[in-house]
Order: sequence, then C-alpha cells, then structure tokens
Amino acid sequence: MRRILSITGLAMVMLWTSLFAFSYSAQAQVAGVTPQQIEQFKQLPRAQQEMLARQYGFDLSLLDSQDTSTGSRTNEDPQTVFPRGTTFDDNGDPVIPEDIRAQFAEEEGVPKPFGYKLFAGEPSTFAQVTGAPVPSNYIIGVGDTISVQLYGKESKSHQLKVDRQGLITVPDLGPIQVAGLTFDKMRELVQQEVSQRLIGMQAAVSMGELRSIQIFVMGEAHKPGAYTVSSLTTITQALFVSGGVSDIASLRNVQLKRDGETIATLDLYDFLIHGNMGNDRLLQSGDMVFIPSRGDMVTVQGEVVRPAIYELKNEDSLAEVLELAGGVLPTAYKKATRIERVRDGRRLVSTVDLANAKTLNVGNGDVVEVPQVSNEIVDSIMLVGAVARPGYYEFNPGMKVSDVITNIKTSLLSYADLGYGLIVRERDNRGNIELHQFDVAAAVEGDAEHNKQLEAHDQLVIFSRYEDKKLQDLQLTDWIVSETEKQRKERKQLLKDYRQNYLRGLVAEQKRELAEEEESQRSETQVELQGLFTQSNMDSDIANAKIEEYAEYSRNNLLEPILTKLRHQFSESGNLPLVYVSGEVKYPGVYPLVEKADASDLVAAAGGLKESAYLARAEITRTQVKGDETVTDYLSFNLFDALMGKQNVPVKGRDSLNVFAIPDWQNTLEVILEGEVKFPGKYTIRRGETLTALIERAGGLTEYAFPRGAIFTREELKELERQRMQALARELQHEVATNSITGNNQSNMSYSQTRQLLKDLMEVEPVGRLVIDLPHVMSGSMNADIQLKDGDRLVIPAQRNTVNVIGEVQLASSFLYDGSLNVEDYLRRAGGTRKKADEERIFIVKANGSVETVELGGWFSLASNNRLEPGDTIVVPLDTEYTNNMELWRDATQILYQIGVALAALTAI
Repeated sequence: MRRILSITGLAMVMLWTSLFAFSYSAQAQVAGVTPQQIEQFKQLPRAQQEMLARQYGFDLSLLDSQDTSTGSRTNEDPQTVFPRGTTFDDNGDPVIPEDIRAQFAEEEGVPKPFGYKLFAGEPSTFAQVTGAPVPSNYIIGVGDTISVQLYGKESKSHQLKVDRQGLITVPDLGPIQVAGLTFDKMRELVQQEVSQRLIGMQAAVSMGELRSIQIFVMGEAHKPGAYTVSSLTTITQALFVSGGVSDIASLRNVQLKRDGETIATLDLYDFLIHGNMGNDRLLQSGDMVFIPSRGDMVTVQGEVVRPAIYELKNEDSLAEVLELAGGVLPTAYKKATRIERVRDGRRLVSTVDLANAKTLNVGNGDVVEVPQVSNEIVDSIMLVGAVARPGYYEFNPGMKVSDVITNIKTSLLSYADLGYGLIVRERDNRGNIELHQFDVAAAVEGDAEHNKQLEAHDQLVIFSRYEDKKLQDLQLTDWIVSETEKQRKERKQLLKDYRQNYLRGLVAEQKRELAEEEESQRSETQVELQGLFTQSNMDSDIANAKIEEYAEYSRNNLLEPILTKLRHQFSESGNLPLVYVSGEVKYPGVYPLVEKADASDLVAAAGGLKESAYLARAEITRTQVKGDETVTDYLSFNLFDALMGKQNVPVKGRDSLNVFAIPDWQNTLEVILEGEVKFPGKYTIRRGETLTALIERAGGLTEYAFPRGAIFTREELKELERQRMQALARELQHEVATNSITGNNQSNMSYSQTRQLLKDLMEVEPVGRLVIDLPHVMSGSMNADIQLKDGDRLVIPAQRNTVNVIGEVQLASSFLYDGSLNVEDYLRRAGGTRKKADEERIFIVKANGSVETVELGGWFSLASNNRLEPGDTIVVPLDTEYTNNMELWRDATQILYQIGVALAALTAI
C-alpha cells in the first residue's frame, strides 16, 4: 500500500514538475503535460490540489485560465475545418486573415484545379476513432483491447489488452495468440476456446480501445511528417491529419507504401466524382502515404457542369475529359467548342464538334471551352409593356397582333393605353429597326388596318396611360397586386432584355461609343420629353408637378431605348426618324417616326387631344435641306378631317406638329370673396369680369362692412414680391460678403449670423397685396374698377373704430378713435417714443394699405397735421444709426484729447 502511494506521489511530483514548467511556458505541449495527467489532477480533492500547488509554487489560476481559453477548442466538433493559416482569439473563435480569405475566395469566371477545395482548410483537432465499427478484416495488433463477455452458468466481463507477445490472457482459460489475426478470425478463435474449455460458458467478443499507430505522410502534403493516429485510420483520413495536400499535389496517384513497396494507389477523383471509396485502405504502423506531384492538366470551362482544371490519368479523348467535368449543359453550343493548345512553341485554336468528342485527343495544357448557345430566341415574338403576360411567344407564319393580344380584359393591364401600340421590327442584318404603329383596341377587335401581320423577332410594345408612377399605382388591379415576386422578377428581366436588344448588331467599339453618348442623349431626350410631365385636365393635381418617378411602362421608359437606337441609325443614314408633337395633346414630346405615318398617328402617340384642342386648324413645321441651304415650310390642315380619315397628312422625319388651343380658351378662373359680403365664398368668373360686378353677384356689402379696410391680394403680385425679396437678399448677401472680406463690417453680427438673417428674409412668405380704394372702386368710376384674374382674393373686414400704435414706443397698443387727436396725442397715450426711435421716419399705414409719412412738431417744423381715420396704424421705426450716450462721450473725449495734443505741439514750436 505504501508502495502504491509512493508511486502515486512520484507521478504527482512528475505532473507538478511539468505543470511548474508549464507556468513559465504557458504551453502544455512543450512541458509534456498530457490531457490525461491534467484530468487525473482534476479528480483530486480541491484541498489536495491547493496543497500541492503551494508545495510546488504553482498558480492554479493558470490551469483554470488554460481550461477557459481552450474550452471552446476542446469541446468543438472534431471535424471542424478552418482555412489554412487560421488563428484563434482568447474566446476560441477563429480569426481568418484577409490574405487567407482572398486566397480561398471564389473568383468568378476563373477555373480552379478540381478537388483541391476539399483540402482548402485543415482540421482544428483530429479525434481518435473510438466509436466507429471495426471492419471484419481489421488486423489485431499489440496494444488493442478486446472485450470478452462470458455468459452461461455465470457472467463475467473482461477487458483484455494484447501484450507485446501478441497474447491475451482470459481468466480461467489462459493465454491465446491473437496478434496478426483478423477481427473475424480472432472472434471465432476466442469463442471456440471458451466453448471447448469452459464447460457451460459462451463468449461475446468485441473490440475495445484500439491501439495507436505511427504513420508517415510524405511528398506534396501540406504538413509532411510522422503522425500518431488510430489503427482504423485510412489513406484519406491521413491526408486530413496532415492538413491536406499542397497546390501541386496529385490527387490521382496517392500511394500507400509498406516495407518499401507500393501496395496500393488511391485516385481521389473516384471518391470526388463517383463516391467510390473501394481503394481507401486501412493503414498499419510504419506505413507511408506518399503524394507525388500532379501530372498533365487540362482546363475545361464554359457550359459544363463543373468548370475546373482537371488532372489527367488515363484520359486522352475529349469525351473522357468532358465526363470528368460532369458533361455539358443543355445550354452548350456543341458545334463550336474551342480547344486552345500550345504545340511547338505556338498557341493554336481548334474549333470542333462535340459529336466527334470520342475521336478528338487532348493533352497537357489544353484549354477546352464549351460556348453557350445564343440568347436570341428564334422564331418568337416578344410582348412587353402593360400586358398581363409579358414574354416570348411562338411565331407562326401569318400571325397577327390579335393572335398575341387576344382579349383586352385578360391580356392587358387595367392601365394599358388602348390607343397606341408599336411593333419594333429589324429590317436588315445590321440591326436597324423600323416601327409600325397600331391602335391596340382596334387590333384586338380585328380591324384590318391595325391588326397588322407579324414577322419573326417582332417586338410588341404596349404603353401605360400614365407617366407618373404614383398615379398609375392608384389604378392597379387586384391581379397585379397579387402578382408573385417571381413574376415581378421575370417582368424586370424581360424589360432589361427589351432595352438591351437595341445594342445588338453593333461592334464593340460602337457599343462603347454608344454607352458614352447615351447619358447625353438621354438627357436631351428627356428635355424633349418634358411634355410627358403633363397629364390631362382631369389629373390637375399632378399636372403641374414634375414627375419624380416614371411609371414602369411609361412612354419615357419604353421609348428611350428606341429613340437611342434611332439616333444611331441617323448617324449612318443621314435621316433622323424622329418627330415632335407640341400643343394641346396629353403627352407632348419627341416620338419615333413609324412607317407610313400621318398626323393622326402623331396625335395617338401623344395620348390624344386635350379638351382645349382646336380641331379646325393644326400646323406642321417641316425643315428640309435643299441644295446648300435649309428651308422651313409650314403646312396647315384641318385636324378634325385628319383624325376622321377625310384628309391624309403625311409626316416626315424632323417634322413638328403643333396642335393649337381654342381661341380665348381658358381654364376656369376662380376668385375668393371673404368677410362682410352677403354671400362670401369661391366664385367662378369669366375672363374680363370686374370687381364691382363680382361684388354685385355676391349680393353687395353688409351693413357692418368696412370697405376702406378691404384687403385685395393677387397671385402674380405675390410671385413678383418673392422675386424682388430674393433679389434684395442676394444683393445684401453680396454686400455683407464684400464688407467681411474688405474689413468694412461695422456690425457686431458674425458672417454666419448675417447669412442666417438673410436666409430668413428670403423665406418670408410674400403677401401680394394690391392697394385699392374700395369705396372709390364701387363708386362707378370706370377707371377705378379692376379686372379680376385667376386666384384673386378680396377680404372685407368688419367696422373698425380703433387706431393702432406700434414700434419703438413705451407701450404699443390700440386706442379708440378720437377725431380731435393727432399723431403726437396718440404717441403720448402710448407713453411716448423710446431712445432708439427714429422720430424723423414715423409713418401711418392707412386702413386701405397706403402709407403716409409724419412730421412731428419740433424746432424746425410745425405740429403734425396728418389726418387720422379709424383703422389707421401709427408705426414708429427703429433708429438703425442709434449710438448710446457712453459711446458718444467716449468718442467725444477721444476727439478732445487729440485736439489737446495737437495744440500742445503747436505751442511748443
């Protein structure tokens, strides 16, 4: 017993010696402390742990911190794999350097060597295989533990370890030689011995703890060297233990060497591609896994299942290489597969048909590229715009518009424009386009003129009735609200394809130039399409507001790529196929010239006529080049006859159609009467109506009206005041900035404060008041009466019997009117003026808004004789040049001092 305790104490001494070394090195691996020893120490009572720690001068907190710092690492999944070069923070979380992230990041379009991604990381830990089933061909060796369960007349359980002689000793039975036997053979032997030699007993035999073996991983391994692993370790597991393979390792010829001979080779492609692990052999102690450098490589890219760089083994034909890549995709264009190869110092390109892939040879360094089929859908019709089911439709000879758009209710969205549709058609191999216009509703009804015959690759474009997205959203139907996210994505993709179609047929340089010019052309187009910002009269709330976001299928969005394409065609043909529409149409702007276009087509393209359009006459301005000069002609015609088909008015490129407004046509004029009239409210008036006539329509003034105090405002005067205030503010701002630079700023206000003051001045809302003498206006004088305009407003207050005093007085207030009092009397009632009052600029604001200046009595003037009336206001302004007495005396004293110094100097002379 003492001997056992002494041995245990010796073990503790060794453990604590290692722990003491660990306290200085902070690395248990360096000190030789195994996890089993640490666990043994942890099983001791806490008091004994503290005693040993004090005895050997070891800090227990270091051990605890080691447990804490490594806890997340030791408890992690043994199969956790991190990229090579990963470090760990104090919490055990992986920290992957940026260069490592970039190394393992997928670079789009660049093929990578196949299979190496499997070893992109290395395991943070590699646990011994303990719970895995033991295969029947497992070779029993020294160090293995065999579990023998005896049952029958009695039950016993034994854990028997194979000793150095290859024996296990079964109690009551004796030693049995098992080393070198397979697991099945060993189990049969033990069971047979038990049944024969122990009467009435049977045995159940299984494997317990497996032995550890030492192997070698050499060659192009990531970390070559010797490794101690489980006896169930295979070749692939050994590769993971060593951190995988290097960048130039062969994955097709991994060799297992035993006693100097290669006994097996492993092709990892069988595992990666077919999942075949038949050649993955179990390792024995002393085995070497050798990884040679890779052999011939072929790059396969394009329309294959797995684009990558593949290592060749026995493959020499193109068909076998494509099989490694998983085969070709359905989108592959097999007739033009390209093979780039280097032969005799020259780079060659071959174009082959994959139908002959079995007879075509490939070699080291070849690059096989399988191209994609064209994105162009042949023999199809594209339907795009405000339709229920946009997309590509099969083309059949003799097909017409009504075959694609079969029903207005089910084929179109509720906001589709039924009066304007376009067919975009390629007219030559250069990609030049021509356009055909049709009436959507008439085409669906089968009208022969508009139900046009289609050709392959035509594009049918259906527009929205609205330009503003907000206004269109108000018209969305339940169908479009319930549209799925997938359908919305398909719509956006189709619209993108539609826009990109107009770049087809251009060489790369032309594409680049067109892309550079597109922005400028787009801005120019948008300027020409400014009329599209105007809606019809019924949408007057949005009519005058600039559109912030266009509707998806607005004329602006759908016509823009067409106009860009036509401008490019103009540079080639010299004829600009664009026309302009202005005047009384819903959407004035620039439009593409369609085939056989006339004036009625332009009106339909512009959304139709407004209510104010004049039908008896319209005008086309036509500019033509004749000889060396440009001639402009004006063509007038009857618009009604043109729309009814009674008159054909052909249109040419660059023509400008102007639809006139009905003479004297005005939108309804509205004015507002408020206050003391019998019937106040908003009145609709005709052009030229006067203020007197309007007051008569309102029943005249009430008996409480105060006509002298009437306030009349006008919108155009308000705008003029705003412009004047802004101009004044800009001038003041310029002056303040100039004074600040030159140092002439005598104000105590900072520059930023002055700018804020000017900003506040510019934000003051103007009144727009027109000073009128309403009693004189209503007296019947023709010269005094006022013609009303849209937005005018007249406010007639109730009777007033007060006089107001405001400004720099002691108590600003209102006083009952007394005809015997003058201005000075009212100022005295207000307590008199303040020190900072400018008594020379006192003025009176009369009840009707007019202003009179006041001269108070003084040394050089008589008493004020201004006649005050009820409703007047006396204003005492601030003296902006006021200087207080202290500043005055300071300046005066300084002047006297300078004079005294000068006199003293003169006396001295």
